[in-house]
Amino acid sequence: MLTRRSAFASLVMAAPLAAPWIRTAAAQGRELRFGSPWPTTSTPHVALVTFAREVEQATQGRIKVRVFPDSQLGDIQALINGLQLGTVDMTYLAIGNAGVLRGGGALNVAYVPYLFNTKQDAERIANSPVFRELYDTLAQQSGARIFAVHGARSPRGLQNSKRAVAKPEDVRGLRIRIPPIDGLRLAFEKLGARPVVLGLGDTYQAISRNQVDGHENGIDAAIGYKWYEVAKHWTQTSHVFETAAFYANEKLWQEFSPADREVIMEAARKGGADMTAATEDLDAKGLETFRANGVTITEPDIQAFRITLRDVAAPLEGRVWPEGLVARLRAMQG
Repeated sequence: MLTRRSAFASLVMAAPLAAPWIRTAAAQGRELRFGSPWPTTSTPHVALVTFAREVEQATQGRIKVRVFPDSQLGDIQALINGLQLGTVDMTYLAIGNAGVLRGGGALNVAYVPYLFNTKQDAERIANSPVFRELYDTLAQQSGARIFAVHGARSPRGLQNSKRAVAKPEDVRGLRIRIPPIDGLRLAFEKLGARPVVLGLGDTYQAISRNQVDGHENGIDAAIGYKWYEVAKHWTQTSHVFETAAFYANEKLWQEFSPADREVIMEAARKGGADMTAATEDLDAKGLETFRANGVTITEPDIQAFRITLRDVAAPLEGRVWPEGLVARLRAMQG
């Protein structure tokens, strides 16, 4: 089992940029440097193993992918910087990580609560022309491109040390750890909670010391960090379906032929499918781990949460992303 410091701390803890970039460009092909913040024991790493294998097989070794896991080439910010500089060829992050880049702010729309109805909707729409326009803007303005979005993380839920949560009113007064994402901050303020921005690696101690009451995140993070040891109430609110994104240096992407781009995108699709399967397995086992450790699992009134949070991100319309984008994305679902 992953420790809370090994599986996810690489997402938030700084690490120096590794050795200078070297791209092998022999007559028969090239080797790509794929930097990853994920450890080899994590479900996202499953996607990268498949991706590297599929690219090499489909190009008969002409393009090789060398994966550097566990922040060997730096943490998330270092990897993003490396993409822009060309010292990192590719990486595998959340869509929202592009929000810090010029031209990437609109991608924070992916974290609007209950924007997507299912993980399948989230992946399909993240690869639609609507999002591809946003990826093009990101690439043009930042030099970093999202070329494919595949691989579902655990749906986000709510875990706390105080009480069972079944309906929106039950959240009132809870101090909940959140990432620095405005849509999630507005959501938990609307629910009457006190959102606290805090590093993932600091959350366990914060809960155990009564500095916060819990967190909102997926079962994958809850298991990786062993938050079930200090927070004994879990509710699968599924307020965000998050799909991982494959990033590439834009100059490199433009050097690929159309045929090679198709090969790379298909490899990303297959890698993401393997990650999704691994995450679903982890989610099922995670619930068993919760029960074995005395965690009460409460079924929420999802419709009540949806109604309460439906328009919570309205203040961000026309400011962080284009006016009407949320309605447009919701209309793409059944």
